[in-house]
Amino acid sequence: MKQLPYTEENVSIIQDFLDETKKRISDGVEIIFTKKAGSELEDLALVYDIEVSDIEAAISNLTTENYYRGIDPSWSADFNVCAFCTTIAEAKIENYLKYGLEVSGFQILLFSNHEPDFPMKQPFKN
Repeated sequence: MKQLPYTEENVSIIQDFLDETKKRISDGVEIIFTKKAGSELEDLALVYDIEVSDIEAAISNLTTENYYRGIDPSWSADFNVCAFCTTIAEAKIENYLKYGLEVSGFQILLFSNHEPDFPMKQPFKN
């Protein structure tokens, strides 16, 4: 996945992605976990008591400052995919969230949700 550099246009692209995410969630679209993301959620649940609702809340509260990398500016993919770094729940653990929005549908697909393996640069963070 490509990391977009900080420009006003790129911040706007990521904000549109986040706005669409929040719209879908408020419209009742469920976040679907891949097998990998589901397994990672089980690990988070065991160690930190993290639940699906905690992940959904974290996604709903993302801002452009949480952006790590993603979005294909050519808009040629079936899914627009972004990765973010944020904190989850009361445990306040740092978490890597990677999810996609179906371009011609309503699906939200979570690919990854785990503690980062390395420090994550956030190019839009002040």
